[in-house]
Amino acid sequence: MDAPRLCPAPAELGLSYLAVSSEAITIVATARRPAVPCPLCGCLSRRIHSRYTRTLADLPWHGVRVRLVAHLRKFSCDTPTCRRRIFAERVPETAAPHARRTVRAAVALEVIGFALGGRPGARLAAALGLTGGAWTILTRVRATVEEAPARPRVLGVDDWSRRRGQRFGTILLDLERHRVIDLLPDREAATLAAWLTAHPGVEIISRDRGGAYAEGARQGAPDAIQIADRFHLLRNLMDALERACTRHHAVLRTAAEATHPRPEPEAAPRNRRYSGLPHNRPGPTRDEQRSAERRARRLARYEQVVALRASGTSKLGIARTVGLDRRTVDTWLAAGHFPERAPKVRQPHRLDRYADYIVGRYDAGLDNAAEFTRELAALGAADCYQAARRYLAELRRRRPRGGGRQPTPMLPPVNSRAPSPRETAWLLRNAERIPDALTPEERAYVTAVGAQCPALAQARALVDDFARLLKHHDADALFGWLTAAEQSDARELRAFAAGVRRDQDAVLAAVLFPWSNGQTEGQVHRLKLLKRAMYGRASFALPRKRVLHVA
Repeated sequence: MDAPRLCPAPAELGLSYLAVSSEAITIVATARRPAVPCPLCGCLSRRIHSRYTRTLADLPWHGVRVRLVAHLRKFSCDTPTCRRRIFAERVPETAAPHARRTVRAAVALEVIGFALGGRPGARLAAALGLTGGAWTILTRVRATVEEAPARPRVLGVDDWSRRRGQRFGTILLDLERHRVIDLLPDREAATLAAWLTAHPGVEIISRDRGGAYAEGARQGAPDAIQIADRFHLLRNLMDALERACTRHHAVLRTAAEATHPRPEPEAAPRNRRYSGLPHNRPGPTRDEQRSAERRARRLARYEQVVALRASGTSKLGIARTVGLDRRTVDTWLAAGHFPERAPKVRQPHRLDRYADYIVGRYDAGLDNAAEFTRELAALGAADCYQAARRYLAELRRRRPRGGGRQPTPMLPPVNSRAPSPRETAWLLRNAERIPDALTPEERAYVTAVGAQCPALAQARALVDDFARLLKHHDADALFGWLTAAEQSDARELRAFAAGVRRDQDAVLAAVLFPWSNGQTEGQVHRLKLLKRAMYGRASFALPRKRVLHVA
């Protein structure tokens, strides 16, 4: 058997023998150095005072626990000026002073801790045969010494959520080395400025369009070039296009009615369950009643908004009075009518391929889910009791017996809902970029929207031009695009152009330079994974340790 592999440090310990039991493997080793240094003065000593034994937990072997029993010595220090007269032999390559496990076992727990955290790491360690609980693992993680990162030349800055919607932090990334270099506890301008002042040498800063990071970079690194992230620029532009689509809601509805035909509405309200039974009466279901009550409340608030606007109240005053968001008030007033909720679309059902058989048997008088399940099982539909029960419930609503209604067929899954403003903005953006992703109806809808609303057609062209100049890094086209956007009929794009003017240097740098915050967003996703794996209970220091750790 290879002794150097069994002993963690062959220069310090020599293998004596092995003892194997059903619970553990015991490795007995003896110290082999003729002289050891005094831990206080560093002078070598050969004079043995006494002997002692240390028992250490070592790496497991095939899931079986391994114990290392080291027979060590105590020496006398012969240096007259040394205050320590007797000292224990240290084996730094085998185990740390006073430790209960070997260095390699401690490193294994440390690696598990960085990968999984406390409790998950403890469960994995126990399954592997390592000794160490959650607190032991976290203590190992916290005790690691952070490496001083190299001074970054190109810095990526972005925020991350410590507690969603309430507390935020800042992640800093070296874009050249693809490495997180620090986490900040908030996203204030002063915190970023202080970090940049303490770490000089940053030449380029890639950031989102938040004002706090722009101001912090301006204070902490006034000579650095700031780059507005291209993804956020396109995202802001698409938000502006969506707001323009919302303002032209009537045009979208007209275009949708021409290209998205709706199914005929039902002639009467649906029955509650099975109207053929004596105790059931026709009427709306409980969900339909709740839906009608919610619609009535929304309609009352909409009428209140319209009345307040007619009386001369400002939009901000209306939002405060009614208790709505300012953007909701803008949307309702721009629509010109009460915005109805989109109807639910029937999703495909797993029993749709047996629809003819089920409807025929139901019309013949069969109305039992268990019997339907047995018959459908003979046709190849196994384990379908719950599906059959739900399908029968839908049949009872649409084809009641004795309720005085004409039978209506089961409607196939039809996507009859008109596209929302957000979906319309996506369709306008991608109709030419990825035409294969659109159905013929969607392409006809885009054509109808452009024909009925020149302002949206112009906004669509401006969005395509801006995306094109970002892709091809055409700095000369930026200023012409800004002029065209400022003169366009879409006020949302005029507002976007005004924001670009205020941050013109950073936007121009985004067009000229290849750097962006794509890497930073990826590291934020990694940080979210680490944070959620700890159930959000860890302090700021622990996720910072884990995200800064480089394997």
